[in-house]
Amino acid sequence: MKRYLNGSLLAIAGLCLALNGMAQDKATDKLDTNEVKKVVPFDINLQVRNLYTWRGFKVSNAPITDVDMHYNLTKDKSLAVGVWGGASFNGEYKEFDYYISYTKPTYSFSIWDVNNISDFPNARLFNYNPGSTSHFVDVRAGYKFGDAFPLTVNWATIILGRDTHPTSDGGVKNSYSHYSELDYRLWKDGTSELHVFVGGGFAFGRQANFYGDRPNVVNTGVTINKDLVLFKYHMPIAATAMFNPEKNYGALQLIVNVF
Repeated sequence: MKRYLNGSLLAIAGLCLALNGMAQDKATDKLDTNEVKKVVPFDINLQVRNLYTWRGFKVSNAPITDVDMHYNLTKDKSLAVGVWGGASFNGEYKEFDYYISYTKPTYSFSIWDVNNISDFPNARLFNYNPGSTSHFVDVRAGYKFGDAFPLTVNWATIILGRDTHPTSDGGVKNSYSHYSELDYRLWKDGTSELHVFVGGGFAFGRQANFYGDRPNVVNTGVTINKDLVLFKYHMPIAATAMFNPEKNYGALQLIVNVF
């Protein structure tokens, strides 16, 4: 009996050691997988648009593709630096931007160096002369209220670049144009949402600004967001119908997030 008990105890001990080893192996595998995910801070996104509108401007009437490539400086991906570029299918629109952003669930802050070279065939990449530059530096902030009151407030100010007005001595001076937008979610069902928005452009102490000849509403309309599923592949899409009262035109933009 004693010999039987000893054998049983040895067998149980061996089984426990084996199970413990398997558990450690699984934990190690899981840890290794998580570590691989943690050490890949780079990300890239691709969008396709039937045309390109931005703050009430029809930037491109032709379809475009745009790519966002960025590096996450924090593990929660709240702080990132990146580059954004777009080009139209007909080659008339070209843009290459740099940015740094800090994003949380309820608020965001970013600085963008916007470099649309479409109308600057001889543009130099690092030319910031206000009289000839293709750049403008845009400082942006946003705040999102909770689900009980689904309103988002956005503000942007151009602090440098081709947002200028002539001076009495024949030079140019920065206009410091502002853009403010209110976006309210009217309806939500799963991944589908309906938003209404209104945005205005102005410059303190001046009539003319980057967005028009006077302070005015320059961008208003509705946006529908939904998650399109194709063979189990999720592809977020957004359709925006916008109207610019200042320039008296409208457009319908469709954005497909490829990845």
